[in-house]
This record gives sequence, structure tokens and C-alpha cells, in this order.
Amino acid sequence: MIATTTDFRTSTYQEIDWFLGQCSAPVVRPISQWVEDELVLPSGPFKGERYRHRRHPASRLWFAALDSGQWNRHAASGPTQNGKTLMCYVAPILYHLFELQETVVIGLPTMAMAQDKWQEDLLPAIEASRYAELLPVRGEGSRNGQVKRAIRFRNDVTLRFMAAGGSDKQRAGYTSRVLAVTETDGMDQAGETSREADAIEQLEGRTRAYGSSKRIYLECTASIEKGRIWQEITGGTNSRIARPCPRCRKYVTPEREHLIGWQDAESELEAAAKATWSCPECAKPWTEKQRFEAAEKTVLVHEGQRVLRNGRIVGEPPKTKTLGFRWSAIDNPFTTAGELGAEEWRARRSHDQDNAEKKQRQFVWCLPYVPPEVDLISLDPNELQRRTEGTRKGQVPDGTIAITVGVDTGKYKLHWHATATRKNGSQTVIEYGEQPTRAKEIGTLKGLIEALGILHAYFANAWRDVAGTVFAPAQVWVDSGYHEHKVAVYEFCRSVNGDLPLGQWVWRPMKGFGERQRGTTRYIAPRKKGGDIRHVGQEYDFRWQREHKVILVHVNSDYWKSQLHQRLAMPAEEPGSLTLYEAPSPDEHFDYSQQITAEVQREEYVEGRGETTVWVRERRNNHFLDAGYQSLAAANFVVEMLAAQQQKLGSWYPPQDVKRPRQQQAPKRRGVVTADGWESG
Repeated sequence: MIATTTDFRTSTYQEIDWFLGQCSAPVVRPISQWVEDELVLPSGPFKGERYRHRRHPASRLWFAALDSGQWNRHAASGPTQNGKTLMCYVAPILYHLFELQETVVIGLPTMAMAQDKWQEDLLPAIEASRYAELLPVRGEGSRNGQVKRAIRFRNDVTLRFMAAGGSDKQRAGYTSRVLAVTETDGMDQAGETSREADAIEQLEGRTRAYGSSKRIYLECTASIEKGRIWQEITGGTNSRIARPCPRCRKYVTPEREHLIGWQDAESELEAAAKATWSCPECAKPWTEKQRFEAAEKTVLVHEGQRVLRNGRIVGEPPKTKTLGFRWSAIDNPFTTAGELGAEEWRARRSHDQDNAEKKQRQFVWCLPYVPPEVDLISLDPNELQRRTEGTRKGQVPDGTIAITVGVDTGKYKLHWHATATRKNGSQTVIEYGEQPTRAKEIGTLKGLIEALGILHAYFANAWRDVAGTVFAPAQVWVDSGYHEHKVAVYEFCRSVNGDLPLGQWVWRPMKGFGERQRGTTRYIAPRKKGGDIRHVGQEYDFRWQREHKVILVHVNSDYWKSQLHQRLAMPAEEPGSLTLYEAPSPDEHFDYSQQITAEVQREEYVEGRGETTVWVRERRNNHFLDAGYQSLAAANFVVEMLAAQQQKLGSWYPPQDVKRPRQQQAPKRRGVVTADGWESG
């Protein structure tokens, strides 16, 4: 076949087009355009739809600020469940990986989080987009493979994970222009083996070669005022989102105090109906329609600037290279004033005021938690002996909903502490005591198991109310902190709980964690339940021990010792106070009082965390203090479970109707344990 002139011309044009295409640089879109062109929402009410700035007023301002190039460090925080991770963490990472095609370093508190961040945050967003074809087909991150260090995509760029823990060498020797850090407040101090600066500063050192062209993204929920993300935001531009008031036309930024109407409501429904936003300037209320219309006219205002009525921003912004970006509940398009008012109403009436306030500030209003001032309680052991009420030893007071026991284990002696908790929150120490072991005769393991068995038999019938009703303990938490005691405590708890599902165990092994506690580190609360974390309570949590087939309770000993001392210092008639049973002898509580006050609170400077309350031992014997705080933590767990039961059934669950295990049986092998180790025996 003979080629025609037209064929040659067409071929030439194609080659010229190809040549020009190779010569010209690809057009790089600004991130504000890129997210709407490329990002597909992987979950939520708009799952499968493209990202749109109009759905979120803060989104337009955030991405426009990134596009401006005024800052090379960007610190951001916002309410939870509000697109914060997608906007401030996932989108910038994917933009650099796929639009700019450059390597990104991800900073994490621990490498154990790398798999979760990849599976839960990054991978779903990639799979929902056209960039799914660039996912690796082999190696880390491919075909649900485990992520340990780095993922290399098919466009030859790498996503590198680096953690706060470990040695400095693990973070050195790797260079990148882009760094993205999540859970920033968990990385604001050096790793335990580090002699250099904190982990974030070390990670930022990997970008130093790029000078002013580096790009750093820091994202986190605001924790405390001294937390890294809050310090970065307020130390940077400390920007705020302003909108025109529909009534007075001034540009304002409503905060928590400007949500009004719910405060005097007598019910949650009334609070939801009455709640509304009001203007910080003219104090006039807004309708929801007016609020959303004002959101379309929002502007970003940096510290030192103000907005005129015509929307013009005047004033000089701070001279900083860090954008401090924060948005709050007023900017949350996915909730109404009524929903926020109902949440505030519930929080104000919560049985745990501190925890409820912490949740509202951090998760709803994007404000750091300000803990109440801690009074360093100093108990007088002589006065403590006389802090008694009318009940005799072993008598269960009226209104008691549960008995809980803490057991402090020793090689030759166990110390135990039984606490009765009433409906109004008041508590009474109804009995405490010592149980010798025969460790010298039969060994530590057998001696401890035998002594625990004696206590188990005694606790089953020890305490009655005035009507003669027997109260078996709802929870018994046994210290298993020392290695030589651990095996014995685990074995006994498995045996004595019999065939009860793990979630219904009464006798539980526990371990205390404190700042100055021997053999432990400070307590770090898990953020949520999942994996080996089976329950998260108030400064304690339940963790599955696969090797031993038990649930181990981790307890913040510093916090619960403080609770014990604070309740012993409260006026006896106040709800939440703790008193002792009436002793027939004036000196009966002498040794108990000496042990309860064997440790004192002190303020000490802890590197990386500032002034911290620690517990310092002044006398050797502190066994009843340990057993006492264990019984209070156990009581908190029982009250939490009873409250959940009340909400379900509409009444308190009678303690005498709770199924209790039989008397101690010979140790035996447990039955089949489910994958999560929780629901079956």
C-alpha cells in the first residue's frame, strides 16, 4: 500500500504534538482547584461525590490560604467529625504525592499508628479517586499489606512514615520538602531514647535543605493550652473566621458563649428548641438560615487585623511563617444550634463534669481543655481516724448500689479495701483488712492463690444491710503489677470467674501506672476502644492480654490517689465524700490512716510537660492507699455500667440480682475464646 501525502502530514503533526507536549511543563493546579477536580469523598453523607468548598465554609478559606504561598508551615485544628483530617491532613498529602509528584514524610507519635492511618484515612481517599491506579502492586501498602516504614507508588514517589519514639537515627538521613504530622500533641517531646530536640523539630530538620520552599502541615485536636498544636496556632497567625452579622452587618466570630437560649431549659428537648446563635456585637439572635447565609461571606482574619463593614480587611498580619488556622462549632455546617444546645444541656448535667467539659471544649468548640485548679490535699492522719459515720464495721449503708474491693498484693500479706457506693455518689469504707499468705511454706504462687481464695470465700457473705440482705462485691480489682505476682493473679481470676464471659468478670487483674510509681511509666489513656482495648473509662482502661487470656485493667494511679484524698477531705455530708465505718476503739483506724497518708502530692517540673502533680512516698507502708484507690476506680466502672443499664431499663439494676460466680473452683482450662477475647469464655 502506498502512503499518501495526507498520511505523512498527519504523522508529522502527531510527532510535533508529542514533541511539544514533552517540552512543555505540566500545568500544576492550585490545591483549592485540585481538591474539587480530583478528591472524591470516601465516606459520610456525600460518599462518592466530589469535594465541594460550598459544603464547608472553612474549606474555601483553608485551601485559599495554602495557595497564597505566604506561609510554609501550616497548623490547623477544628471540631471532630467535621472533615478536619480530610481537609488538613489527607488532602495536602495526596496533592503533593499525585499532583506535584513529590515524596511526603508523615510524622506519627508511634509507628504502630502507621497501619491505621494508612488503612483508615489515606487508602480510602486514594481508592475513591482516579489515583487508585497508582497504588503499589507489591511491597508495603499493596493488597492490604502491612505498612511498616514506606509506601512507593507507581508514579515513583514515596510516602515515608516516621515516629516520635525510638532513636534519633531513625529520623535522620532522610530528606523531603513536605512533612505532614498528625496527632501533633502526641509528638511534642523527645522520644525516651532521644538526646536531641523533640521529635517534631527533628522531623522538620528533614526539610531544612529546601529552605523557604518547604511545606509543613501540623494537624491535631486541641488538647491543653500548653499542647503543641495550640501553641503553634496561637504563636502563628492565630487566624479566625469572621462573618457579617445579618442584623448589625459587623464582621464577628461567635464562640461558645454566643450560643444562647439553652441555659434555662428544663429538658433536653426544650434546650434544642430554644438554642440559637447571637451576635457578639449587637447580641441579637440569628436564625439558622441567617447563619448559613452569613457563612457564604466568611473571611480569614489574622491576629492584629480587623474587618470593615464592606468586608475589607485592614491591619498588618503577624510576621510569621506559620499559618495558625482554627474553626469552631459556628463554622460546622453539619450541626444546628439546636443540636449544639442539647449537647451543652446534657454536658452540664453529666455525672462526670470534668470529662464532659473536656469533651465539649476539645471536640465541639475546638478549644484546649483547662483543667480545674488542683488543690494539693494534705490529710491529717489523726483527723482521718475520726472521719466516721454511724454504720458499724461490715454494715452496708442505706442507698448502697454496689460494693467494690481493691486488693494490694504482697509476697507475705494481702491488703484489701471494701468501699460502698450510694446513689448520690457518697461512699463509705465498710471494711478493710490484711490476709497473710503462706509463701514461706508453699511458695509465692501457691501462697498468693490460696490467700485470694480465702478472701473470695469471705467476700461472698461478709457484708449485709440492716435488713440482712447480703451484698456480694460487684468488682474486685487485684494488683498484678509485680512480675512474680502476675501469673498467680491471672490464674486465680481465670479460675474464680468460671464460665462468665470476659466482659462480666467480677475479679479482675489490674496494674497501676504513675509518674513516680516504681517499675511503671505514667498512664497514657487510649483515645478509643478497638483492637486489644476493650473498654475506656475515667483514667483507666481494659486491655486484652493474648498470652494469658485475661483482661488487664490499666489504672492511672496518680489520678485515683488524688480522687481518694479529695473525697476524704470533703465535708462528710456532701455527695461524693468518703467516710469510714464507726470503729468501737478510737485507735482502730490508726494504722489505716497512717497508710492512706503515706504518700503526698507535690508539684514537680517534668520535662516536656511542665509542672505536674506527682505522688511521693513519705512512709514505707502504703498498702491501704493502693487498695483504696483501686476500689474507687472499680466503683467508677460499676456506676458507669449501672448508668448504662438504667438508661436501657429505666431503673437501677439491683446489686443482689447480679449474677455472681460460685465459690472458688479448682483451676481449669477455659473454653473457646472468640477473636476479640471478650464475649465468650
